[in-house]
Amino acid sequence: MKPLYKELFNEITLPNGVVLNDRLGVAPMTTYSGNEDGTVSDEELSYYNRRAGLGSLYVTACIAVSENGIAFPNQFIGFDDSALPRLKQLAKEMKSKGSKAILQMQHGGRQSQPELIKANETVAPSAVPGEAGKPTPRELTEEEIYAIIEDFGETTRRAIEAGFDGVEIHGANTYLLQQFVSSVTNQRQDQWGGTLVNRMRFPLAVMKKVQDTVAKYADEQFIVGYRLSPEENNEKTTGYTIEETKILVEELIDRGIHYIHVSLFEFKKTPKGAEQGDSIIRILADQIKGRVPFVAVGSVKTPEDALSVIAEGADIVVMGRQALIDPEWTEKIKQGKEQEINPVIKPNMVGTLDIPQNMWHLITSYGMVTVADN
Repeated sequence: MKPLYKELFNEITLPNGVVLNDRLGVAPMTTYSGNEDGTVSDEELSYYNRRAGLGSLYVTACIAVSENGIAFPNQFIGFDDSALPRLKQLAKEMKSKGSKAILQMQHGGRQSQPELIKANETVAPSAVPGEAGKPTPRELTEEEIYAIIEDFGETTRRAIEAGFDGVEIHGANTYLLQQFVSSVTNQRQDQWGGTLVNRMRFPLAVMKKVQDTVAKYADEQFIVGYRLSPEENNEKTTGYTIEETKILVEELIDRGIHYIHVSLFEFKKTPKGAEQGDSIIRILADQIKGRVPFVAVGSVKTPEDALSVIAEGADIVVMGRQALIDPEWTEKIKQGKEQEINPVIKPNMVGTLDIPQNMWHLITSYGMVTVADN
């Protein structure tokens, strides 16, 4: 391995004492490929096994914590004990090469799909009309809010029983926790809405329930992370800004989160309206100041990209699309063969990457990864 890349393989210790062997990982990517009953499929087990050597922090696709929060066809579920046997297999495959297996937990809220939900409806903090073609969600009752908080706790219990090393609370990408933080989608007048303090109440209550569940069923080595979107990605409304995100970050750190994971499509991105100046990663890194590990993602393709992310202030770099394209990315760097890293999926690679068929169809249809023509 070239000395230049050794920084990617430095150990890092989480606040609970867990040691990660490197600064690399796999970002959560929805597979659309679970079994019809919401359990993990054989295709998914192969997919996760193939990518187990990419980095120490290995995060699953999001698992639905509530029946009324299913956001994708063939999403796997965490709200029923019947899912446990296959979740145990998933954890085993993810840990097969030494990675820490992290189960990402999510409720889709207004982004859920009513046709996948028994009540044929979506729920959200407020009944704010959605995008064209999407139904207006029903406002959650306070009783339902508490029930969803309990669901996060129960899914955490199942993650512990299944053998995962930790959970990641999904507070990003316009799903339910982000919907509560946003003044655009949260227009409640009770304790769950209004001021930023009130809008943060739900995600912080979820975090507390998760931590209480960990204290009851696991030991201190069990990891609890939080993924957030740094600003509201909506062209028509202002929504929340990175300044409000910094306040949420402080609350997460004060309450004992083990890592913070920022969701970005491009790691060089600057805040909206600021084409010049510091990147979002640098701004948040300066806020976090090394108090907890900071995880970043966003179009990392080469080891030089990964080093750039660390130079911007992140502690751990996780890969999404590149993990699909080249599951041996990390091993090639270790062997000094980084010139063999595949930037695109070549024709002779099609069918050799253990990508589930439903996932393959979607990533090629929407151009999520580049497939070479020749």
